[in-house]
Amino acid sequence: MQIRGALYRKLTAKEELPKTRAGQMLRLMKKNGSLSFYIKPVKGLITIPGGTSLAEKGMTYPLIAPYAIARIIFDQKDEQLTYNVVEPKLSEKETSLLHKIKEGFIQMIDVRMEDIEKKETLMKFLENNVKKILDSLSVKTSETEYSKIMYYIYRDYVGLNRIEPLLADPFVEDVGCDGVGIPVYIVHQKLGSMRTSIIYTDEKELKEFVTKLAERCDRYISYAEPLLDGSLKDGTRVQASLTSDVTTRGPTFSLRKFKEEPFSPPDMVRLNTASSEMMAYLWYVVERGANILISGGVSTGKTSFLNSISIFIPPEAKIISIEDTRELSLPHENWIPGVSRMGFTGTGTGEVTMFELLKESFRQNPDYLIVGEVRSKEAYVMFQGMSSGHPSMSTMHAGSVDDLMKRLQTKPISLSPGLLESLDIVIIMIHARDKGKSSRRVKEIVEIRDIDKETGAARTNKAFTWLPSSDEFEYKGGSWVLTELAKESGTSMNDVIREVSKRKAIIEWMLRNNITRMEEVAKYIYMYHRDPAKFERILRGDNEPFL
Repeated sequence: MQIRGALYRKLTAKEELPKTRAGQMLRLMKKNGSLSFYIKPVKGLITIPGGTSLAEKGMTYPLIAPYAIARIIFDQKDEQLTYNVVEPKLSEKETSLLHKIKEGFIQMIDVRMEDIEKKETLMKFLENNVKKILDSLSVKTSETEYSKIMYYIYRDYVGLNRIEPLLADPFVEDVGCDGVGIPVYIVHQKLGSMRTSIIYTDEKELKEFVTKLAERCDRYISYAEPLLDGSLKDGTRVQASLTSDVTTRGPTFSLRKFKEEPFSPPDMVRLNTASSEMMAYLWYVVERGANILISGGVSTGKTSFLNSISIFIPPEAKIISIEDTRELSLPHENWIPGVSRMGFTGTGTGEVTMFELLKESFRQNPDYLIVGEVRSKEAYVMFQGMSSGHPSMSTMHAGSVDDLMKRLQTKPISLSPGLLESLDIVIIMIHARDKGKSSRRVKEIVEIRDIDKETGAARTNKAFTWLPSSDEFEYKGGSWVLTELAKESGTSMNDVIREVSKRKAIIEWMLRNNITRMEEVAKYIYMYHRDPAKFERILRGDNEPFL
C-alpha cells in the first residue's frame, strides 16, 4: 500500500516549474491547457535607482516578459552605463530549426506581413504556420524549445528584429545605429544616452533591416534613392540611409519613439518643463485665439509642448493640423489631421506637400490651424492665415526670438515685417542637460508687440523667464497680450488676472489628484469651459481650495 501510495502521489502530483525565465515561459504556454505563444504584459512601475547605487549594483527590468530583459550595468573600463539586452539563448539545434522555419515561411506565406494590422492576428497566423512546418518536418520540440523559437518568430516578424526589445522599453525615447560594427545607442528617459549590447556586424543584415523599415513605413528605398524619412503605424519617426557611399560607415537608422499617451499640461508642470502659472497663461491666450510659435533646438520638446497646449483649444472649435510626419495627438473630435505624402516615383508623381495641404486647409474654414513645423514657403501661407483671423500654432528651429525673426525674413521663407506682426507669442524651449539627462525647459515666453519696418527687429515683452540657478520660473508682470485681450473682450485687467489665477489653481488641483492622462485632463478643461460655476462646485465638494 505504501508503494501504491508513493506511485499514486508521483503520478498525480502537479509539475513544479522552475522559478526561472524558462519556467515563466512554460507557465504562460500552459495557460488554459494549450500550447500557444503568449507575451506577458509588464505591470507595475519601474523605479530607476539614483546615485552610486546604479553604478555599483546596476539594475534589471523586463522588456518583453518573460523572454527579454534589460540589464543596465556600469562599465568600469569605459566609466559609463551600458544597456544590455538579454534574450533566450538558442542551442545549435534550435538555431537550425528556426532557420528551417523561416525558409518554410518563404514557400508557404503568400501575404505581406504588413497587411495584417493586429499583432494578435498576425501572431496566431504565424504560429499556425510554424506548427504546419514542424509537422511537415516531423520534428518534435520540447515546450521550452518551442517557446524560445516562437519568441524569435515574434521578434523578427511581428516586431523589428533585434531592436524590438528596445522599442518595448517605456523609458527609451530614441534608438540609433551609426553603421556596421558600431553599438546601437539609445536615449533613455531617465539615464540619457547609452551604448547597448546590440551590434550589427553584417552589412547585408543591416541593409535588409533598413529595407524592412522602409516597408513598414510604406516608403521605398534603394541604391538610387538611399534616404528614408517616414513613420511607423504607431507614429514612431524613422530616418535611415541604405548605402555606404552616402553614410560611409554603412547603412544607418534612427527611430524616435511616438509617445502613445502625450504629455498633458499637468505633466509639463510635474516635469518642471513649465510652471502652473505659465500653463494657465497659455490656457487663457490659446482659448482666445493667440498666434503662437514654439522655437528651440533639436530635441528640445517643441512638438510635445505644442501637443500639450493644443488641449486648451475650445472643444467645439474646428481644428486642422498639417505635418510631414504624424506626431500630434489631440482629444478633440472636430479635428482633421493632415499628413504630407512623398511621390511614388522619382518624378514626384502623387506627392502631396505641406504647402499644398496648407493652402487647401483654408477652404475648410478652420477655427484653429496647427502646423507641425515651418521650414519653407508654407510659412507664408500660415502667416497669411494668421493675418486673416485664423489662429495658428506651429514650431520652428531657432534658439532665440532674434534668430527666429531672421529665419522668417530671409530665404527660403522671406516674410515681410508686416506679416510678422500677426504673431503674438514666441515660446523658446531648451534642453537643460545640467538639470537632468532628459530635462526640457521653457526658457522664456516672449510677446511680440510690433516689428520695426526698417530693421525687421521685433519689439518684445518677456512675460515669463526660466531661472537656471534655482530651476524656477519667474513672471515678469505687465503682459501686453493679456492687456490687448482684455481690451478686445471689454474685460478689466483685474478680471483677466483673476481668471488666469483660477486656471492655475485647476492645473495644480489636477496635479495633486494625479489627473494627468490627456483624455481626463481634457474632460475637466472642457467642463470648465462650458460651465465654470459647476466646476467650482465640484472642487468645493472635494474640499479643495479654489480662488
